[in-house]
Amino acid sequence: MLPVATVPGDSLPALFLDLDGTLVEIAQQPELVHADPELLLILEDYEERFGSLAVVSGRAIADIDRVLAPLQLPAAGIHGLELRFADRRTKSVAKATLPTVVRERLQAVANRYPGMLLEDKGLSVALHFRAAPAHEPEARAAVDREMDSLGDDFTLQRGKMVLEIRPNGATKGTAVAEFMQCAPYADRLPVYVGDDVTDEDAFDVVNEAGGMSVRVGTDDIATRARWRLDSVSAVRQWIKAIVRQHSRDCA
Repeated sequence: MLPVATVPGDSLPALFLDLDGTLVEIAQQPELVHADPELLLILEDYEERFGSLAVVSGRAIADIDRVLAPLQLPAAGIHGLELRFADRRTKSVAKATLPTVVRERLQAVANRYPGMLLEDKGLSVALHFRAAPAHEPEARAAVDREMDSLGDDFTLQRGKMVLEIRPNGATKGTAVAEFMQCAPYADRLPVYVGDDVTDEDAFDVVNEAGGMSVRVGTDDIATRARWRLDSVSAVRQWIKAIVRQHSRDCA
């Protein structure tokens, strides 16, 4: 079992936060997720006081903004394929375009099995089977067929009850590394909080930089994170504790 995360004392964090399963509970359908007022206040308070916060998600940035509306925070979308920095600059690092026929074939598979859902993010597509767990073999077979047809420009990203095909060239880790080269993150302690296998690359980056990697959840799945928070609620309380701690330090 990992030790429970402790709030950094003498270093102000550069706080990188996954969204689903970390700040908000995972829903059967991604479009059903909306941030509640408590979460918006927590994030707004941290951002206004310290500035060094970014959301790093598998969702597209436009969808991150929808979930967190009216906030528009610095963010990395689609596992780092798109970036929005603190100064509002944006950047896309995708080097390939997913063929339309792939979207069409996977949509046909999703239509065939009640509960299965194809999420089209523009740069990538994600086949969700959370609401159709009995059809996981069919989902995996369909995605494997498409990967065989696409070649080396694309990668298969596995997550919690979801399989995503996206262009190569970025991960959540590369996104965090790029943020860390810019103000206001560069001179602060990098802290990454996430709940899924998609967050492991980011754990590696902050570990290498001497920061804090924090896994959310109570499962015993192998992780390269060095600390643990048990739940979405625990993450929120932890962020509030960071604000309280550093507010006292600056008083």
